[in-house]
Amino acid sequence: MSRHEERRRSSVLKLSANPLVVRETSISAALGSQTKNVFGLKTRDVEGQENYLPVEGLDYTGLPEFQRHTETTNIELFYDLFFVANLTTFSGIHEINDRKTLTSYIGFFCVLWFTWCQVSLFDVRFVADSVLERAAKGVHLGVMVGLAIVAPNFQPEDQQKQVFQTMSLILMVSRIVLGLQYLLVMWHVRKYQNTKVPFLLIAASNFVAAAVYLGVTFAFGDKNSTAYRSFYVIAIFEIATNIMVSSNWKAVTFKGTHLVQRMSLLTLIILGEGVMTTVQKITTIVYNEHAWDGPTIGTIIAAISIVYLLYMLYFDALPDYHFGSIRQQFWAFLHFPFHLFLVLLVEGIAQFVIWFKMNEVATSLLVFLDIPEIQDGLETNNWGALASAINDTVQQIFDSYPPTDFNTYEMINSSLTTLQESTTKQQAEDTLLELIYGVIHSIYQTYGFAAPESNAGSTTLTAADELQNDYNVIGLVFVYFFVAAGLTLMLMGVLNLLTLPRSCFSKQGLRSPGLWARHGIFFVVGAAIAGLAGLINGEAGYNLSISPWLLPVVVLGLVIVLVAQYVRWPQKTLTGEGKE
Repeated sequence: MSRHEERRRSSVLKLSANPLVVRETSISAALGSQTKNVFGLKTRDVEGQENYLPVEGLDYTGLPEFQRHTETTNIELFYDLFFVANLTTFSGIHEINDRKTLTSYIGFFCVLWFTWCQVSLFDVRFVADSVLERAAKGVHLGVMVGLAIVAPNFQPEDQQKQVFQTMSLILMVSRIVLGLQYLLVMWHVRKYQNTKVPFLLIAASNFVAAAVYLGVTFAFGDKNSTAYRSFYVIAIFEIATNIMVSSNWKAVTFKGTHLVQRMSLLTLIILGEGVMTTVQKITTIVYNEHAWDGPTIGTIIAAISIVYLLYMLYFDALPDYHFGSIRQQFWAFLHFPFHLFLVLLVEGIAQFVIWFKMNEVATSLLVFLDIPEIQDGLETNNWGALASAINDTVQQIFDSYPPTDFNTYEMINSSLTTLQESTTKQQAEDTLLELIYGVIHSIYQTYGFAAPESNAGSTTLTAADELQNDYNVIGLVFVYFFVAAGLTLMLMGVLNLLTLPRSCFSKQGLRSPGLWARHGIFFVVGAAIAGLAGLINGEAGYNLSISPWLLPVVVLGLVIVLVAQYVRWPQKTLTGEGKE
């Protein structure tokens, strides 16, 4: 047989591939175990048709030896593409503009992340290319597509019965397939003692979750239901079960897997999604010929710098060694809150890039209004001349920033007519303010800024009410941005602590000032940044929100943390022993 034919035969997909390194064959029972090298893949194998009979000389009282991948496989990368496409699409159509949209965003991310995590926890340990595995992966890809379909209408506080029932059934299918995958692996290792229980426990947790999802389907009706919360509870239950089982049975351990790489790759994907969202906002800015100035360029540089600094802080501390099976599992689980706050952080960055430019344009409107014709009209009560001057100014603004809502023109014309027919100075000033508020709100709409639909679509709201809704949205973004930035830093500090070598936790290691300084700075700076959210209701918070220093403040904090990681700290211990 030629080398080409031998390679082709070895690449033929089996119905169910054995994930074990040791192949159990009928010939091996006669010849014993032998080692050979097939096209660079070293494995204990012999030729023959697999029938999984006991192999003479193998110790079935020991642990099965599973194939391990040092790098993320192609099918895992392909699955990740569906995750990022799902997240990007949901972020694009589900703008966070009030408490309801914020909670629904967090809720959907929870469902999406835990679904991805459950599949990844299986893949890093037991994936083996076969017809059945590819079919299972096809189902998991279909689950991601299904979640993308229901995502636009995922609104827990304004539920649509069909949407939540469909999501429950999608999650049920996902868990059934996962349970079957674990049972298939259990069948491959059935001859090994003390291996059935862990696989049965994990599979049982998947089937229990599937049963709950099926039951929850019938809980959704025409009115809002709290049954959707079971999505989050069950997801945590599944992950907790997986962690506990893998901590107590070495047959399902994560040791030797590429779990760290999988989590770090998802971190990279989320950072990349943040860059894409920010760039989309930048393209909105550059549509206008007057877009570029110093503060705007500085804001954009600060936005990209935040993402880059986060990348360096995370990946510079990423270990290339095994740091303990139990710690590794907690490290992986803590990536859920870390990724959640990271997503909110990068979304807030994109929002503030566009907000700064909107506010800058709105401020320029007030400069336009400070012209002699308008001031003379106010002082002399010449309302006709005042209306004419205002009309010219507004027209200049609309030439550069045309309204996206046709009703804006109607509102402006109505206000100009009312201004021209004013009988008192107070009436003229009130009308002028309403007109200014309407123009500023129109500028915000031009940049794609959207207030909650329930308010923005109401015909009873005045221009002042509309503008107040816009400011409420910015206030919400202000709070969750700084809170997310601070908690992201603090969680990054916890993740770094979990990856430290065991020697760092000895008495001598804990006395090192460098250890405390390098990791304590994450919590100090993180708490300080999160504390800025408390300024929202004060004058300091307002001044910060309209200044070009809003994003650079976070950049400064990240730079301080980064520098602390590379400063040469004294070797002297906290008790005064050692050298400088």
